[in-house]
Amino acid sequence: MKSCAAERREEADLADFTALRGIVCPVVSPCTSNEGVDYDSLQENLARLLCAPITGFYVCGGTGDGSRLTFAERCRTAELTIAQTRAAGRRTIVHVGQTLQRHALELAEHAMTLGADAVASVPPQGGWSETVAYYTALAAQAPVFIYYIPGLTHVSADYDQLRQLLELPGVAGIKVSDWNIFLIRRIKADYPEKIVYTGLDEMVVPGLLYGADGSIGTWINLLPEFYCKLWTLAQAGRCTELNRLQTAYTEFLRKGWQFGILNAFQELMRSLGYAEKCFRAPAVWQPGSMPEPLLQELLADLDGLNALAASMS
Repeated sequence: MKSCAAERREEADLADFTALRGIVCPVVSPCTSNEGVDYDSLQENLARLLCAPITGFYVCGGTGDGSRLTFAERCRTAELTIAQTRAAGRRTIVHVGQTLQRHALELAEHAMTLGADAVASVPPQGGWSETVAYYTALAAQAPVFIYYIPGLTHVSADYDQLRQLLELPGVAGIKVSDWNIFLIRRIKADYPEKIVYTGLDEMVVPGLLYGADGSIGTWINLLPEFYCKLWTLAQAGRCTELNRLQTAYTEFLRKGWQFGILNAFQELMRSLGYAEKCFRAPAVWQPGSMPEPLLQELLADLDGLNALAASMS
């Protein structure tokens, strides 16, 4: 008798993954005072984000601090998220990497049993043969998105190596978080059936214009409607409006980088009451450490970005 996960895997083999195109929010896993997961805040954030027309959620990735959660916390976070998103008719991709391979496989089976649409993973540390073997094993459990982020993982690949991964049975697509966004164009030209996400918030508009099927970026947590408007305008080819939004957005991000971009993200999440803290030790950000003038300027900029996007019908 087949397991639920195996049945979900077979269904996914026949699935049309175009349903995963669009804006996918890498939801945060808010911290409790002892750095566990604040599940109440998690679900409150999901409810807030579900008010926007986003495609779905990316669970326990870097923005979700997945590598610093326990195995049990990752399972519980996936359970709560998938239950809430499926009830709302949205999609879910669960990141299962940055752990032991056997745990990644267990997390993938767990996610598919719950009803996830796919899983994702950064490559493991090691040689290229280990990377290929890892994704081969993972893709036997669930449809897989490769997460290519060499600046974080220090695992780089040339284009022929990426092709080797993309051609593995069960690989649904790739998330590209790299300054080389021409890579998105090459992959989409060679593999039009694959789903390709752009991952760097700073490059979201160029990534979409280079053919990305959507975006998975940290700041969607704070700007879900804004990102949905970027997606809508990109699909319509409205480059003049996109350029206005990109100019305003990159100026906002430039200010955030002065404080540390993830620190700025946490300050704003905290100030708006969405999460007291998003990233666990050894992250060293201290709540309330941003200079008040900068915080107020960034909060005003958030309002301005949302108003500008809303003005573009």
